[in-house]
Amino acid sequence: MKIAIISDIHSNIEALNSVLKDIKKLEVDEILCIGDLVGYGPCPNEVIDLFIRENIPSTLGNHDHAIFDMDSLIKLSWPANENIVMTLNIIKEKNIEYLKSLPMSIIFRDFHFVHASPPENIHGYITRKSSDAIKDLFSHFDSKICFIGHTHFLKYYFLDNEELKHGFIGEGKMKLNPKNKYIINVGSVGQQRDGVQKAKYVIFDESDYSLEARFIDL
Repeated sequence: MKIAIISDIHSNIEALNSVLKDIKKLEVDEILCIGDLVGYGPCPNEVIDLFIRENIPSTLGNHDHAIFDMDSLIKLSWPANENIVMTLNIIKEKNIEYLKSLPMSIIFRDFHFVHASPPENIHGYITRKSSDAIKDLFSHFDSKICFIGHTHFLKYYFLDNEELKHGFIGEGKMKLNPKNKYIINVGSVGQQRDGVQKAKYVIFDESDYSLEARFIDL
């Protein structure tokens, strides 16, 4: 099975359309999203309407949560907070209800999907955690791979004889070791923070246990 994993759309309908067009060329069996459909961009309704129309499963992101939860809204940085307030002025009530319905995490086959970190954390950046704190995360999920988003950076983490190994994921395909347990950040479709202005997502192929990072022109 080939699974396309997307995250952090942030109301960027152009980027989402470009990524979905790319996915449809690749004979993918399933698409899953790891949250943050809204925030920053100008098209929250168009993004959510497309998710509903295409029946794309998604977990809840912290920006999604901030639409209907004041504590999450307060936790956001000033520009993110301001953008959610602007989003609240245009988002349809039915789309707020859709965001409220999103689960904190998804288990699909032998894989765990969550916005920020396992098991069900939608806040907090893994890049700001100590090595010991990241190592502890591996005890909080049973799946072979936990896919996350939130930081907008493509990155992998795994344990090698109790030593934490990690690195950035570049464009293209890499083989994973099925004996290892991984946490993999899938990057961002809608808001880039790595200096490369392309929409990014990954495809995981169970048949050869490979991960392909796709960089899509906007």
